[in-house]
Amino acid sequence: MRTGARGEITVVVADDDRLVLRALAELLEGEPDFRVVAQAANGAAAVAAAREHGAALVVTDVRMPGGGPDLVRELVALPHRPVVAALSAQADTTTWTSMLAAGGSAYLLKGAVAGDLPGLLRRCVSGHLVVAVPGAPDVVRRLLAG
Repeated sequence: MRTGARGEITVVVADDDRLVLRALAELLEGEPDFRVVAQAANGAAAVAAAREHGAALVVTDVRMPGGGPDLVRELVALPHRPVVAALSAQADTTTWTSMLAAGGSAYLLKGAVAGDLPGLLRRCVSGHLVVAVPGAPDVVRRLLAG
């Protein structure tokens, strides 16, 4: 697991909804092993913050300005290559598969993972691919068979 100087997982949280941004940051700050180093309201700010702080993890909304697969590609191209977890209300296959194909390590549905979010993020930082979308296993099986 990649951690900061004090053993915490350093995190940049990015969402254009201020309430979601604040709630997510507070949730993670309440965990002993997460340290939110920055909050961002768009993709450019998320990249700048991840670069400046050398964040191990970026948790990002998908449909915010400057978000989506292009943001994921830009983040994973940084020299320290943070883990990128998408947190979205979008459950369609095209959206979550494009985020993962761009280099994301997790795709999590807002509202469906609230209590499990810290654990799911720990899993992706540990190197696991985490997809918390109903029907995802069936989609993956079809893709692999096809």
